[in-house]
Amino acid sequence: MSLSLAFAGTGILSTGVVALRGHRKAIAARRNLLDRCAHLLSEASLTHGGDGFPILEGFRDGRFVRIELIPDSMTIRRLPQLWLKLTRLEARPHCAEFSLLVRPSGTEFYSLTSEHALALEPPAGIAAEAIAKGDRSSSQRAIERSSAILRNIFVDIRAKEVAVTRKGLRLIWQAAEGHRGEHLLFRQCRFENAEIAPADLENLFGKLDDLGSSIDQVQEARAA
Repeated sequence: MSLSLAFAGTGILSTGVVALRGHRKAIAARRNLLDRCAHLLSEASLTHGGDGFPILEGFRDGRFVRIELIPDSMTIRRLPQLWLKLTRLEARPHCAEFSLLVRPSGTEFYSLTSEHALALEPPAGIAAEAIAKGDRSSSQRAIERSSAILRNIFVDIRAKEVAVTRKGLRLIWQAAEGHRGEHLLFRQCRFENAEIAPADLENLFGKLDDLGSSIDQVQEARAA
């Protein structure tokens, strides 16, 4: 009995040591995920949250930009996801707000779509499972006039959500999927092969540029 307990205790201790080493390795690996992208912004500032994931801030074309990485282990029957949240601040005080979320699971804690109360019709040609919401009736017209841009955003299956608010624009994009072994054994969010390539971020910037221009045209049409 004593020998069995000793073996069991040794096994538990060994498992704990492996888990701790894996966690430390994951923390170290995630710190530099945005290092290669810092040159894309002027006055770039790179900081790290308590979980080790980086936050990149700076200016692009005179607009303040914030890039965050959000680990998500709340997905059901799926591996953990690492979301890239790209936010660009630009005041549009009279803008009709809207947001569009694809493949909803109901656990998107990072989503802005749930904050909008008015259900809207998503553009045709986007994923069958899509939720569109806004804050006023004119939000539907804003979606319709930006439908081509929105379809271009969501043709990328890694795009998860786009939001237009009076404070700016936001895009949520899948940066990586978690490592299966660590998640099953230790419930750790380890994104072993994660890489944020500057070219990917440049592409996302371009899509926000297109969306911003489309929204500006909508506002100009309303004012005319």
